[in-house]
Amino acid sequence: MNLRLIKASENYERQIKDMLEEWYATGEKIVPYAIRRLDYHDFKYYIDNLEVKNPPENYVTDSTFFCIDEDRNIVVGAVNIRHYLNEQLLLDGGHIGDGVRPSERGKGIGTQMISLALEECKKLGIYHVLMVCDKDNIASAKSIINNGGVLENETEVDGEIQQRYWIDLIKDEDKEALPDLIRRMSLEEIPECVNVIRGAFKTVADELGFTEENAPRFTAFATDTNRLGYQFCIEKKPMFVYLHQGSIVGYYSLALLENGNVELNNLSVLPEFRHLGIGEKLVKDAFEKAKALGKEKMEIGIVEENVKLRKWYEKLGFIHTGTKKFDFFPFTCGYMEKIL
Repeated sequence: MNLRLIKASENYERQIKDMLEEWYATGEKIVPYAIRRLDYHDFKYYIDNLEVKNPPENYVTDSTFFCIDEDRNIVVGAVNIRHYLNEQLLLDGGHIGDGVRPSERGKGIGTQMISLALEECKKLGIYHVLMVCDKDNIASAKSIINNGGVLENETEVDGEIQQRYWIDLIKDEDKEALPDLIRRMSLEEIPECVNVIRGAFKTVADELGFTEENAPRFTAFATDTNRLGYQFCIEKKPMFVYLHQGSIVGYYSLALLENGNVELNNLSVLPEFRHLGIGEKLVKDAFEKAKALGKEKMEIGIVEENVKLRKWYEKLGFIHTGTKKFDFFPFTCGYMEKIL
């Protein structure tokens, strides 16, 4: 077999329909869910809407691939890669959903297909991959383990026992070759992002004399896993990370304001990675993400006394719009905005 992952297109309409028709005829539930979510009979609509690009609530952006055996020119299975994990996916969905068509099972296709999917995860900057399967699905568990899966625990979901496996894709010696990239933050990465935010804002606190006693609500001291978890799960803030050699060294989030604007929150770069252009890349990425959301103006709040930071934002096109003093802060809050 010569297996390759392909995106759905009209070039593969016959092969994809052939697999789906065989699968539906068995009466068995088709997996991954992504390939049965839409009616494939209107194939153009099917392929145009197969992937989630602007996720509604409780969904995440994803990529769906079909697996073709080029030697026989048939589609033998499919994989769906979720670009980040929300609460539900962290519990029982994972990053990768996969399925092999009924007539092609028992040939080692599952193991090879997962290996190909893991290569796609690397391209997306997903280096710590969660895969989940039913405990009684021995073949699926074997395919995951064959690809380096390590069982973390078992959970009960809707009366079924689920096994949760993690796969680490990057060895220490390979990290220097990884490209820098910005991607959506995943729920399990909250503790790492808390460290980035607190570390970045702590230097501001030290420079301006803020302490946990005189400024307990300042970002360097108030940010914790509960706060970010609330923003992620309840407020549904889009959160993004900057990866350098596979590690998170930068972060920002966006808040959708009632006035129709978007606010840039908690822009952070670890002190040891400053002056490398990472902060500017994060801001420009935020511009693009905000425009993709249909926003025309971005707002930001700063410590007014941090003159250096204000000048930095001005170079990026922000305009100072005013200040405000709060009793619970030993500093003045400054406000800036930029037309996108």
